[in-house]
Amino acid sequence: EFRTDMTYNSWVTQVGDKGIDRTEGFKLQTLLTSDVEIAAWGGNGLPSDELCVQNGILVTKSSRWPLCVDPQMQIVSWIKKKEEKAGLTVKTFNDEYIKFLELAIQYGKPFLFENLDEELDPMIDPVLEKRYVFVNGQKMITLGDNTLEWSDNFTLMMTTKLSNPKYTPEVMGKASIVNCVITLEGLASQLLNVVVGFERPDLEEARQKLVTQMSDNRQVIKSLEDTLLRELAASKGSILDNDELIATLNNAKAKSIEIGESLATAAKTSEEIDKTRSLYQKVAKRGSILYFAMS
Repeated sequence: EFRTDMTYNSWVTQVGDKGIDRTEGFKLQTLLTSDVEIAAWGGNGLPSDELCVQNGILVTKSSRWPLCVDPQMQIVSWIKKKEEKAGLTVKTFNDEYIKFLELAIQYGKPFLFENLDEELDPMIDPVLEKRYVFVNGQKMITLGDNTLEWSDNFTLMMTTKLSNPKYTPEVMGKASIVNCVITLEGLASQLLNVVVGFERPDLEEARQKLVTQMSDNRQVIKSLEDTLLRELAASKGSILDNDELIATLNNAKAKSIEIGESLATAAKTSEEIDKTRSLYQKVAKRGSILYFAMS
């Protein structure tokens, strides 16, 4: 509610009062992410409601390393699945983590601290504050007694299962606190998938396949666009004389038409599935209310 009020009421109203042009029906996620990325997140287990998408944006694009308040462990499960292929290392402050953290920093791998308490280990302060210096053109950071080369591909994430942690201003200044506590509406949206999966497993299976298909198609379109731009930028002389580029253009055009038709069909199918799923919304909402009443 705070995010919605701050963004879509206070900020948008101020933009309008100052006479600044803006898009009607502006949504924060359309500016900071894309349908392709959201679909990929969904494929890795991130719920598709607006709050979870905003949390995904904060985790992936925050200027400071994110510290997620995640009592339901949704975000930590998503992070583990999303970063699995990138060689994610998962540790707690109770583990011997220094050597693993050093390797992650040097080789640009993702690193996750989970099950945090309200205090952070001072040992990682240089990493949280990105306290690197340039030595002979290379970024170097001192961690303990060791000086390491800093890779820009390195990412650090932290999560806690505490539902209402009281972090000090110092911690808040070093990390980006992301509130990932589930809401009534968000839980109802997720319970709807569970209810439909139980009552109509065929429908839920079709929905999952459709989500995967649409995600893959959007990623293919994005890849084609990137390829075309790269080919056009690297092209020398007349484009008409570049047979390889023309072949790439024709191939991209054929695939785009094919994928466009597939996406249009998928959109119609999605509408039909959503219409049937809406019959179970009351059950999902009651389940969400029951959960919050008990907790």
